[in-house]
This record gives sequence, structure tokens and C-alpha cells, in this order.
Amino acid sequence: MTNTKERVERRKHRRFLVQEGAYVILSPSDTGAGRLKNISMGGLMFEYVSLKAPSINATELEIFVTDSLFRLHQIPCQSVWDLPIYKSPTFSLQKRRCGVQFGDLSPHQLSRLEYFIQNHTTGEA
Repeated sequence: MTNTKERVERRKHRRFLVQEGAYVILSPSDTGAGRLKNISMGGLMFEYVSLKAPSINATELEIFVTDSLFRLHQIPCQSVWDLPIYKSPTFSLQKRRCGVQFGDLSPHQLSRLEYFIQNHTTGEA
């Protein structure tokens, strides 16, 4: 007899995988720029490298793409989770993943976010 539990999707928005070259900067935060991995109209997930335990109390973020002029500034947000995915055995270096929920977006920010999802993602996550 197998005991399987169905995973219940609680997200309100579809998630999309992000193309290479898209990054996130949280502020205020000491994470630096992180590689954007997936995004939805409600939030995003990114990976970053840290030398110390993170202190993420971000209230806004910026999304940018390195091979494009695309920039999305001053997005209100809140960090929802932050987990280590790799810790170096010889250094205090950690690779981490962070989930961020967007706050109330202006109509212009919503429009730019839709543009980003249409032009810088590779399909549903």
C-alpha cells in the first residue's frame, strides 16, 4: 500500500521560468544581485551567493536584464522564505534561494511586469 499525498498548489498566479541574464537586487539587503529563476504576477524566486547569514528585510526590488535595456525599479516586496541550497565545505560561502512576494504594484509596474514575463521567460515552471 502506497501512501501518497497530493501536493496542493496554493499560488494565485502561474509561474514562469526566466531566461539567462535576468537578475534581482533587493533593498535594503546585503544579498547583492541574485539570478532570477522564476517569476509570476505575484512574486519571484532567485538564487544568490552569500558569505554570511542573510539579513533580508527588503521592502523593494529591482529586476534587470544584462543584455537588454529592461529595468523594473522600486517594486514593493516582502521576503517570504530564504533557504540554503549549497554550503562550501572549505569556506563560509553559501548558495541560497529566496522567495519574494510583490506588494501593491502601480498600473505602470504591472504593465512592465507583464512585458517582462512575455519577453524574458521560457515557459511555465
